[in-house]
Amino acid sequence: MEFSKLEYIVKVAELGNITRAAEELFMTQPALSHFISRVEKEEGVRIFDRSSNPITTTYEGEKYIETARKILELNRLLQEEMAEVTSSRKGRVKIGIPPLRAASMLPRFLPVFTEEYPHVEIQTVEHNSRQLREDVLKGSVDFAVLPRLGSLDDFSCIHICREELLLTAREGYLKEDQYTLDAEGRKIIAFEALRQVPFILLKDGHGSRGAMDMLFKLHGYKPKIFMETTNNETAFGLAAVGLGVAVVPRTTVETIRHDHPVQLFHLSESGYFWDIVAITRKGGQMGLLERECILMMKEVFAEPDEE
Repeated sequence: MEFSKLEYIVKVAELGNITRAAEELFMTQPALSHFISRVEKEEGVRIFDRSSNPITTTYEGEKYIETARKILELNRLLQEEMAEVTSSRKGRVKIGIPPLRAASMLPRFLPVFTEEYPHVEIQTVEHNSRQLREDVLKGSVDFAVLPRLGSLDDFSCIHICREELLLTAREGYLKEDQYTLDAEGRKIIAFEALRQVPFILLKDGHGSRGAMDMLFKLHGYKPKIFMETTNNETAFGLAAVGLGVAVVPRTTVETIRHDHPVQLFHLSESGYFWDIVAITRKGGQMGLLERECILMMKEVFAEPDEE
């Protein structure tokens, strides 16, 4: 829309004089007079009665100018709103995140973010990893926070942090020859000794199941599966009561409360980690608020060697 056209017409109506309006608009009087004639021809109405001095508006002109003022005011308000959003002070961000990760990450992240951006609304959509990837592609979330696993060719990824996967079992469930102790006293699982140990795994489509499938492939065997479930909380709980072992993110261990004594095992001497990333549609335009949100997540969850 040509807002300048509306501004010129309103200015002439306010001053009732084309010459004075032209001076304030830094135009020549003939140029402004020609401009008014062209607008009247385009709109098919006579806006000004030039036979009077000062010039007055016709009935149609009054309606035109009344509406023009409303449009200009709305445009002014729009520009102010956009300026606030551009300065990352006001707006909304929709984050896709798995439920347990939301329970773990959001209480640490949101107080920091809302203190810095009190007028930015955060909305969350909580699904499993597969559904969240679809949500990103459909545009129903601005970005999703997920482990980086499998093919992400359709997405752009921004690293947030690393997270260790730990094997959990009820205390005493595994025998001493199935793990070793390192110099720091950490329990390192002997993965080859778990061939006959029942595993509680997540179903296909969940992040940790993809990580475990890669691990079993690396060690060259298929696991003995006691049960498949849809969330890490259930897997952890079943392992805690001695129905098998489960590999879960550290997020689960730190978030879930349990009444049974459990042991935690590292999957190698250096640990077995996955990257937690923010994914967006490849080729999509990320807004300033989304960028600020992700950057603050990186700061909140940075490991010491990443700072």
